[in-house]
Amino acid sequence: MRGLRIINYLNRYDSIYLRVTAVLLLGLLAAQWVSERLYQEERERVVSHLIAGPLGQRLSKVAHTLEHTPASERTELLQMLNSPRITFTLPATPGAETEPGPLHHLQDRLRETLGDGRRVMVTGEPASGRDELPSPIQISLTLRDGQHLVATHHAPEESVHTPSRHLPLLTGYFLAIAVITLLAMRWAVRPLQRLAQAADALGRDLSGVPLAETGPREVRQAARAFNTMQNRLASYLNDRLRILAAVSHDLKTPITRLKLRSEMLPDSVQRDKFLHDLDDMETMIAATLDFLRGESRQENGVLLDINALLSTLCDDMQAMGSEITLNGHASRPLLARPQALKRCLANLLDNAVRYGVPAESHTGGTVQISLEDGPEILTLHIDDHGPGIPESELEQMFAPFRRGETSRNRSTGGAGLGLAIARNLARAHGGDVALRNRPDGGLRATLTLPRGIH
Repeated sequence: MRGLRIINYLNRYDSIYLRVTAVLLLGLLAAQWVSERLYQEERERVVSHLIAGPLGQRLSKVAHTLEHTPASERTELLQMLNSPRITFTLPATPGAETEPGPLHHLQDRLRETLGDGRRVMVTGEPASGRDELPSPIQISLTLRDGQHLVATHHAPEESVHTPSRHLPLLTGYFLAIAVITLLAMRWAVRPLQRLAQAADALGRDLSGVPLAETGPREVRQAARAFNTMQNRLASYLNDRLRILAAVSHDLKTPITRLKLRSEMLPDSVQRDKFLHDLDDMETMIAATLDFLRGESRQENGVLLDINALLSTLCDDMQAMGSEITLNGHASRPLLARPQALKRCLANLLDNAVRYGVPAESHTGGTVQISLEDGPEILTLHIDDHGPGIPESELEQMFAPFRRGETSRNRSTGGAGLGLAIARNLARAHGGDVALRNRPDGGLRATLTLPRGIH
């Protein structure tokens, strides 16, 4: 159960660096604990072996002497046999039988040394709560006449506290290995961090610098596979763009011829319908090519005054009869691709003006722009006062050719690519576009842009 709790605790951290480092350090601590236990066990066995010989001989002599001394004289005799290292007493009753704990080696050794069937019991409290040799040690034995003898052995101070001297050294070893482990893990996961950064940048620019194919074999293989994928994607995209450019060029010629022929129609009503349909075809082709081409890849990022860009867009749309208000201010320029960002904002504003009209209104809608500037993210909210969109269809509005207006009239419904293009351009900047219905009515389009692009 304790192991499961440790695993669950480690699962809270989503960094492979932290997880593997924690596992290594826990393993190191476990190995340290096992080593300490083995050291204590071996030390107790060796020290017990060294003590048992002379101590057993001393006890054997004292027991033999007492057995040949009258009971009335034994207490006085023991006073003369006492020494600073070992003292003797004659209790009236024997001590209770207890487990010898870490002294079992010494007890077994003394029983072998004393022999003659004497009952021997060794007791003592572990020093400092650890499995070290206790001090003092009490040895209880039974003489042949049934008299009980207790010998109290006082071990030298240095032998009792020897293990504690190792703690600073063991702690130093542990800290040194822990530091080496941290550095090794950081070095090991650095290629993964580079791979993640390259994968993130790949979605913005397929022509980015390839990964360096260096490091261990597995890292070189991953970098080589990533570079191959990047080259294949770039080649596929370039081929598609060339095909689209050729199709666009080929379509312009028959459309132009049809326009010329339409101009020669005698019926003005039919002529206008033909020309209107041909204009719609040109608009759809241009919008589709823009969507597939991804114009954000054709320009470099520059420091852009987002305040000036928004003011220009608002002035242009107000000149066309739309009512737009702007709140908020960017504290510093934004690293962005100017034409791509302008197209993204224009599509969002055009969508808000086109569809953000209350049902009872016969004029253009009112749009509010709110700008929130943060240290890492710049956020733009574009609010309208239209009927909104059902919650189940909000995400579907970003699908190509999906229109919020159900009629087939291009002048009111558009080509259905505005939001799709806006999201593509936002994501090319490392940001995104999201839609949600406002509590007080209308739709809110939120554009988030990071303070830097790759």
